[in-house]
Amino acid sequence: MKEIQCATLGETWLAALREVYQTGRTVAEETREVLHLWVAFQRGDFQADPLLLRFASSGQVEEMRKVFFSSEPNLFGHSYSDCLRGPLGRADLGDVIELLGKDPASKRALVVLVGHGDGRVPCINAIHFLRREDGLTATYFARGQDIFRKFYADGVCLYELAARVASKLAVPLAGVFGLIGSAHVYLADLAEIRGVLAEAGGLPGRLRPEGKMA
Repeated sequence: MKEIQCATLGETWLAALREVYQTGRTVAEETREVLHLWVAFQRGDFQADPLLLRFASSGQVEEMRKVFFSSEPNLFGHSYSDCLRGPLGRADLGDVIELLGKDPASKRALVVLVGHGDGRVPCINAIHFLRREDGLTATYFARGQDIFRKFYADGVCLYELAARVASKLAVPLAGVFGLIGSAHVYLADLAEIRGVLAEAGGLPGRLRPEGKMA
């Protein structure tokens, strides 16, 4: 399993993009893929991240916010707002916040994102919140993420989601962690990816196999 942990989402994104671009295997002549990629970042504020401001699309982030936080029509054609289920079955974060407020050490503060039985499955499938000495952590599982076009947009939204829970609990947000089953990029995007990586050059973002934050 590859592990990429950096201080900021932008650093983690570029490191993950390099990993998939350089070591991924071609699948079905459509994608280049790395299996079981473990990622982490401590900060995911888009406007405070110079790497995201330079290389990412603010429009993509806004469209992903619609997916996570509203039922508005969006570029991706789906919404997570009606897919979310907490430990008490609520379609918001209220039961997670209530649970961690009453039982700070609980391991049951998990939300799942379920499909509608039409064969379509959300890319993000579960988010687990843990309240510990360093604050709140959010750990997500994704069946697959397009590392070039969606990973950073998902990351911003997951960070904002976790920040809402941390704020309600009046604890710091210690970080966002994720396990991606299929971390991939599309072959049609390789030329553009090559340009981004070339421009990024020696900017921060690195593999951390020892599992510590940069």
